[in-house]
Amino acid sequence: MDVSRWETHTLLASESDRAHKPMMSIIHYQLALAEAQRLEPILGTRDEFEELLTIKVVSCHNLANFWRNAGDTEYELKYLQLASEQVMALIPQCPRKECDTFIESIGCCKSALIEFLKRHPNPLVAQQVANIGTSNNCELIARFKLH
Repeated sequence: MDVSRWETHTLLASESDRAHKPMMSIIHYQLALAEAQRLEPILGTRDEFEELLTIKVVSCHNLANFWRNAGDTEYELKYLQLASEQVMALIPQCPRKECDTFIESIGCCKSALIEFLKRHPNPLVAQQVANIGTSNNCELIARFKLH
């Protein structure tokens, strides 16, 4: 699995972001996501699948973060949902059914959802969840928490 093109676009997007060039930044983040979607495991090892999943989720979280900084919560949520879909596509059945941090119906960890809701455009919704703590007990999913 050659991740060099994904790495290049991710780095160029980050550099463009720091240089306050949002158009170049979003273009490279989108290209990085496209490269991530094209990647296929070669050996089929657990490490390779974990790396692939991490690359796909990081790409989605980069785009969610870009749109959050741009003030567009609708696109932010779409990319958070896409990240959760990436997780569900590669890990469709979590063996830890008793884990309460996993929300089965939407396939994302509570911490990402709660953090999004705390910035909800409707101030009443944001106020209602402002004091809810985050949860990161899930061993498989919490490591993809959006920073």
